[in-house]
Amino acid sequence: MAGPVRDAPPAARRGLVPRGLPRRAAALLLGLILAEGLLRGALWLDLRLRRPPGYDLGSETLARLIYAYSSGAYSALPLDPKHLMHDIVYDPRRGYRHPPDLRDQRLQGILVSTNSRGMRGLAELAVPRPPSVARVVARGDSLTVGAGVEDDETWPAQLAAALPGTEVANLGERGYAHDQMYFALVDDGIPVQPDVVVLGFYGNDVRRDELTFYAYEKPRFTRADGAWRIENVPVPAPQDVKDRYLALPLLYAAPEGLLELYRSSRLPGDGGVQRAREILRRTRAAAEAAGARFVVVNLPERPGAPPDDRSFFYAYCASGDVECVDPGPRFRALAGGGDPAAFRGRYLLPNDIHYAPAGYAVVAAALRDYFTAHPIVPAKPVGASRAPRPLR
Repeated sequence: MAGPVRDAPPAARRGLVPRGLPRRAAALLLGLILAEGLLRGALWLDLRLRRPPGYDLGSETLARLIYAYSSGAYSALPLDPKHLMHDIVYDPRRGYRHPPDLRDQRLQGILVSTNSRGMRGLAELAVPRPPSVARVVARGDSLTVGAGVEDDETWPAQLAAALPGTEVANLGERGYAHDQMYFALVDDGIPVQPDVVVLGFYGNDVRRDELTFYAYEKPRFTRADGAWRIENVPVPAPQDVKDRYLALPLLYAAPEGLLELYRSSRLPGDGGVQRAREILRRTRAAAEAAGARFVVVNLPERPGAPPDDRSFFYAYCASGDVECVDPGPRFRALAGGGDPAAFRGRYLLPNDIHYAPAGYAVVAAALRDYFTAHPIVPAKPVGASRAPRPLR
């Protein structure tokens, strides 16, 4: 008969755990903690010594990490009070927007004002719209809001001055993509009863449509199971973004961001075309449902250069069923065979892609001539159709 089972001797028990394993595990843990601390310190120091190259880093994870560790210093919506610009507030559908009633905020040394609806400029809009007034709602990015120029020097303001009896509401916001412009129209543009909705088209906005983070968190239209849906709405609040990404281990997040950067460099350049077309389709539908015309005006990054017929603007307008205005021929005529530096000095801001007041005057003149040939009339009843206008 077998005797009772005895516990293994201490030496045998020690053999179940390799000698030195606890010490190696502790050393590995300490190494990970030190590596995490070094990564965080290096990122913090780098952001204080060197500004990131721009909003679109090719990796949304890296962009959010930079936002968190810099308290949004390199974003349109900062958190750090010493960087805070009071011309921008959080918006749960668009990410950010101008607040109402700005009077004393300066950007790039220029005074920026908004009316009681948060639209650039001091002019107020009566609702219901007076029958004697034609009303245009302008939407776009910084080339529409007019970064670097006075309130009355933007192309919407100059267009209003060139068309007697016409009000032009400036709903532009710097860094906006077409999805944010769509929500700006639905939330703030349609309620002021426009006769015409003008989209200021800048080519890089198609790339922004692909992202959920550009200048700050934003919505995105995404196709899944044969249907389009909107993701990242409500847009996360600034402190939530900061807290989430500060809590994320950099030993995980940094490699993930670098992998995103690698993947984005290998993606085809036309990835956002279908998304942009869908957003513009919805934008046009929203305008026409309110009885307004939908017009797209081109804002070329290199206004004096030959046109790129393969670009989104020309491909979109080539269908012939949308009203399009192209100031490009005017810019090229002004550039002529003259000095390129002199042309840039007159029509663009120094060392900038944004237009000088004279550049915005060219855009306003192209739109003035178009609306002179195709007059703005009071909005027709909801559901009424209009014959499309050709590309000019």
